[in-house]
Amino acid sequence: MPNSDDILGVAPEAVPEFIQRHAGKKTLSRMVKQLNAELLGGDAVARARAEQALNHLGLLIRD
Repeated sequence: MPNSDDILGVAPEAVPEFIQRHAGKKTLSRMVKQLNAELLGGDAVARARAEQALNHLGLLIRD
């Protein structure tokens, strides 16, 4: 399963296909769950990378 660095390595124009592929393989929800866990409970570096990865996927929602 891809980690934050793997996700950040996906070209912006390839993100929709990346999401579709992982949704089809049923790994997208596990991947997002792992990123959320890192965002909420990781060290400072892990939190920053998880936030960047979620944002890169277009999944980070801010108020």
